[in-house]
Amino acid sequence: MRGPEGTEVKVTVVRNEEEIEFNITREKIKFNYISSEVLENNVGYIKISSFEGNCANDFEEAYKELEGKGIKSLIIDLRNNGGGLVDQCLDIADLIVPKGATTLITVDKEKNEEVSKSNKEPIINMPIVVLVNEYTASASEILTGAIKENVEASVVGTTTYGKGVIQGIYLLSDKKTGLKVTIQEYFTPNRNKIHKTGITPDYEIELPEEWQGKSTVEKEYDTQLQKAIELLK
Repeated sequence: MRGPEGTEVKVTVVRNEEEIEFNITREKIKFNYISSEVLENNVGYIKISSFEGNCANDFEEAYKELEGKGIKSLIIDLRNNGGGLVDQCLDIADLIVPKGATTLITVDKEKNEEVSKSNKEPIINMPIVVLVNEYTASASEILTGAIKENVEASVVGTTTYGKGVIQGIYLLSDKKTGLKVTIQEYFTPNRNKIHKTGITPDYEIELPEEWQGKSTVEKEYDTQLQKAIELLK
């Protein structure tokens, strides 16, 4: 059903054995990967569900809105975030770590290194806690490592997934099929390995058993969030 914005498409739906037709106008769909709120004690909270689209800009806007509401500290929730676009997570890191600080090291099979560094002055200068769990992976681990090793921030939760490789996609001559090939491994700014190892939090906190494996947890039972708030008091 993809097509130019503003054009119509006819959709036929079968409902209770009856065919129903709808004329739908195509529009751009904007996915929201950032959610935010102010918690107790003027603690700001930003959850990043995935590093897709322009989530770095959305993150910056969310932070500035929270800052305008008088927050004194910040929780960045990366739990259940399986990754996404590396450039988006590095753009978010640029808002937090000192200018010129290393944010990521990538190494290919020939041991050639590429070092990414923050290229702007940070706008977030307040205590930070990062929430992670066993489903925090890839770009989320890059951001966690960049924050953990460059600023005085704490990491709370459980050890992250441990996906520390980057794949490249190569289109074959038929222009329809391709190969996805691992081309680089990445490391934290202090050259700590992530792949199949993960990042161990500063405070290892498990959720109550009945809430483990669930995508959302009610605040009163969220022991990891409660620990983060406690650290920021």
